Amino acid sequence: MSLSDNADPKVASSTPHARPAAPVAARPSKQGPRRRRRVLTGVLAALAVLVTVAAAGGLVWQISAVAAPRTGTITTPEAYPPAEPAPVLSTSNADAPVPDLSALLTGMLAGSAFNGTLGATFADALTGEVLFQQNGAAALAPASSMKVVTAVAALEHLGAEYRIPTTVVEGPTEDSVVLVAGGDPTLTLDGEGYYNEYAEGASLQELADLVLEARGGTAPATVYLDTSVFTDNPKAEGVPAGDLDTATAPMAPVMVDGGRTDNTLKYSPHHADPAMVAAEQFAELLGGAAVALGTADAGAAELAVVYSAPMAALVDSFILTSDNLLADAVALQTALAVEGEMTWAAMSTVHLATLEALGVDTTGLVFHDGSGLSPTNRMTADAFTLMLLGAAGSQSSSVFESLPVAGYSGTLDDRFGSAESGKGVVRAKTGTLTGVSSLTGSLTTLDGRQVIFSVITNGHSTAEADIEAALDEVAAAVAECGC
Repeated sequence: MSLSDNADPKVASSTPHARPAAPVAARPSKQGPRRRRRVLTGVLAALAVLVTVAAAGGLVWQISAVAAPRTGTITTPEAYPPAEPAPVLSTSNADAPVPDLSALLTGMLAGSAFNGTLGATFADALTGEVLFQQNGAAALAPASSMKVVTAVAALEHLGAEYRIPTTVVEGPTEDSVVLVAGGDPTLTLDGEGYYNEYAEGASLQELADLVLEARGGTAPATVYLDTSVFTDNPKAEGVPAGDLDTATAPMAPVMVDGGRTDNTLKYSPHHADPAMVAAEQFAELLGGAAVALGTADAGAAELAVVYSAPMAALVDSFILTSDNLLADAVALQTALAVEGEMTWAAMSTVHLATLEALGVDTTGLVFHDGSGLSPTNRMTADAFTLMLLGAAGSQSSSVFESLPVAGYSGTLDDRFGSAESGKGVVRAKTGTLTGVSSLTGSLTTLDGRQVIFSVITNGHSTAEADIEAALDEVAAAVAECGC
């Protein structure tokens, strides 16, 4: 059923329904620096920064104080991975020696596997001191490491407790209702769905039951589908059209199981029109009502509303499983909240502004989607590292807990096979496209020092498994470095 063939002019336009307020997520506190070499400009946005002149007359960036931690309640799935992995930033050992990585990484990154364009930046998590930098300002395609930017932006602007609403309001006639899409792709049909492992949210069955209850048990004859919140291209710029079949779905502001035809498969085929499919499934649960496109009247009374899992859980889900569709949906939801419109251009504006607020130089950065599926995105190793340093002292600090753990969880569950020293101590987001590979996150050295890093390679001829293994070896070598 074509969306354009089902418009109904009788239903007036409306503004988006109000979202619930989100409490601020808790963040770890950090102690002051013990030593420094070079420090990335803009490090740790939540810390006060003073400029002082050193004895030799040079400029030194000095962290003066740590802001008081914010508190809040975060609802997340059960803890994972197992207890063995190293703790995240809040327990960094300030007394641990800062590693000298120059000799180690210069040699490793000159290896034959890295035969493309490479950017790499490693920095001390506690002080922001740059430990190693090679072509760190090169703007490269980041692949799925891009999802970390989306996660940070969502947590910064929406907060960990934010939930995406799906609403039903009264229709233009007594025997009709309007399903108002709010941007949630994680709805299930009856409570059992693809996203339940990490981000169990609402079901169409629950929504239908609430609507029938509000209508005194009387089923509507017509369900109007209001998708006016998203009118942009369902495919982000640069994303190959073929990727809309299994790697993601045509973007729509309401979906069941991310538009999958089989909710047991990550790379299931997707419905060509997932919003209309969701509306038809909802209508069936209401007793077989007819379905048509329309927009809700601005003053229409609300009959029912259901919500997604909290943002913290949505971030867990798309970071751990590298879910392209969910990452893009969250990026667009953030754009809606900040810019007032759910468009790819607004998403780019929000992402760039978020990085700038965290002290990142955005020169050369390009964001066409929130998932990294578009090969035309551009990010730098410096920008990733600075962003995570800033996030460590901000509302988005919980992003570190969402990162896959080497050898334990998410897309790193089956990685680091020969890089044993990285298992349990490297937490990072992977990224893979044709000729693109990246690894971005944090690690804990053998001495207990925590390091933020990003390595991106583009245009290499190395086989996918081999370049991934090479990246794993680099991270593992830093983790076991006593240098």
